Amino acid sequence: MAKIFHPLLALIASATDRELAKYVEYLKAENQILRARIPGQIHTTAGERQKLIKLGKGIGRAIEELITIVTPTTFFRWLRDEKGSKSKTKNPKGRQRKPRELRELVIEIAKTTGFG
Repeated sequence: MAKIFHPLLALIASATDRELAKYVEYLKAENQILRARIPGQIHTTAGERQKLIKLGKGIGRAIEELITIVTPTTFFRWLRDEKGSKSKTKNPKGRQRKPRELRELVIEIAKTTGFG
């Protein structure tokens, strides 16, 4: 049974709110140290973004204090894009095709007049 639970899950399950706050503070400090060692931007993959969105959604505005891999603005843009992508369909490239009757009429005019 002990192998079923990950040690971190067992630790969280037995922790009080005060202890959880200490864990979060430690992880924030650790993230700051690691970020200081990585120069420049960190580019995330689509899968990584989805994972961060999934975990960060439930946190709400408190994510602003926790997030370090991207800015809070970027995270909230990801959320907006995710919501918008479900309802919107991508616009096809180019313009909309003309009705068949109009195309046939233009071809007929071109054949009869020799123009075009």
